[in-house]
Amino acid sequence: MFSDDNKAKNEIIEEEIRDLKKFISQFKEAKKKSLEEKIKKGLNTLMHKKDFIYRVEVNISVSGEDVEITLFTKVGNKEQKVDKGSLSMGERQMYSSALLSALVDESNIEFPVFIDSPMQKFDQEHAKNIIQHFYPSVSNQVVLFPLIHKELTQGEYELLKKRVSRSFLIDNLSNDSSTFLEVEPDLLIQKYDELYVASN
Repeated sequence: MFSDDNKAKNEIIEEEIRDLKKFISQFKEAKKKSLEEKIKKGLNTLMHKKDFIYRVEVNISVSGEDVEITLFTKVGNKEQKVDKGSLSMGERQMYSSALLSALVDESNIEFPVFIDSPMQKFDQEHAKNIIQHFYPSVSNQVVLFPLIHKELTQGEYELLKKRVSRSFLIDNLSNDSSTFLEVEPDLLIQKYDELYVASN
């Protein structure tokens, strides 16, 4: 009798484990599909080659530790794999931005995003797309560290300015000392020019 009870319990446990594995597999597949769609949408929104990316394929290892992402374009009626190494530096940064945006969105966790040299590799059209579509939506709090006039022009800042809540300049007091100088967002470029351009 005891043996029969154990057998019945084991069968129930094994069935629950099978159901759980099936659920996890379906959940991973749904997340994979969602990630593929978000990366594709992000790339086609940010790149000025509209609909350049026809399909995105995400492969997640069994352990879940490794993820491989493959991009496809369409030439005529055929899919063609995109060699990520052939992308321009700006396009690679677009890819990184789309990937970051998709991962942040999929995580459902709100955390700040810090971006150094935000527009360094972008041409004018890519920079405009990033400012209008990526920075406003990637997170509730985005902190940019641009070199003014080199990585963020006056025109680019004008597109961004309405979304800037606080702005700071790093004021170098000496060779080994600096401080953050808070500046009204409307006056950021003007103040930078007063402090650094006029003195050169």
